[in-house]
Amino acid sequence: MDRLTRWKERIESRLREVFQPSGPGTLIEAMSYYLFQEGKRVRPLLLVALTDALGGDIEDAVTVGCAVEMIHNYSLIHDDLPAMDNDDLRRGMPSCHRKFGEAIAILAGDALLTYAFEVLTKRENFRSLTEEQILDVARTLAVLSGSAGMVGGQVLDITEGAELEEINRMKTAALFRAVFLCAGLISKVEESRLHQIAGSGEKLGLLFQVTDDILDGDGYFGLLGESKARELARTLREEILNDLERTVGGITPEISILIDLVYRRII
Repeated sequence: MDRLTRWKERIESRLREVFQPSGPGTLIEAMSYYLFQEGKRVRPLLLVALTDALGGDIEDAVTVGCAVEMIHNYSLIHDDLPAMDNDDLRRGMPSCHRKFGEAIAILAGDALLTYAFEVLTKRENFRSLTEEQILDVARTLAVLSGSAGMVGGQVLDITEGAELEEINRMKTAALFRAVFLCAGLISKVEESRLHQIAGSGEKLGLLFQVTDDILDGDGYFGLLGESKARELARTLREEILNDLERTVGGITPEISILIDLVYRRII
């Protein structure tokens, strides 16, 4: 069994270990609905792969990755709502608000987001991090998933006047930036290097959005045309690999596979 498969299995098992909320059964079922559907777990796997390459604690990376998945899936629940993208399906199944109703879907997203920080701030969930380091990780995810990051980007996306790149740097790329930052924090890298690593995460988030837009025929595809959008994707991939070669000290096979998992969707 290769390491990515082992890491994914550990993420799945750890997610069930730490996801033990109390509350009304319908709410917990709705919180679980997207979270435990089959998915690639790209974000937590990147966090683990980077932490491994940087010499940090894998188990702590898995735990933070679980919180990232909760934040990511809360955002999907809210994105699908009638007031946002109004999507009836997610991963080939009824969207959360179609299955549970709009009010429960809103509350499930709220509860999933807050539960992520319950996991992040539980001292016994971590092995190698001090309380101050745990606080740094939690704050990083809070900032980049909130008004200065993912939520702010969603606001720009539904209002007029914002540039496409500005929207995507916040809405999509901010959570990837957070993943890379958290890997550096878990691995206790120096601050100057930490910000360089974070820049690669932002570029990977943009690559993710460009490939999505090419597949969907909108966004960068509509703005640049197919040829230039594909050229942008190739450039971003090369820059990410070059940057990580310099800042991480070498591209591990796992990091390379995960980056290509994003890029090769358009090949």
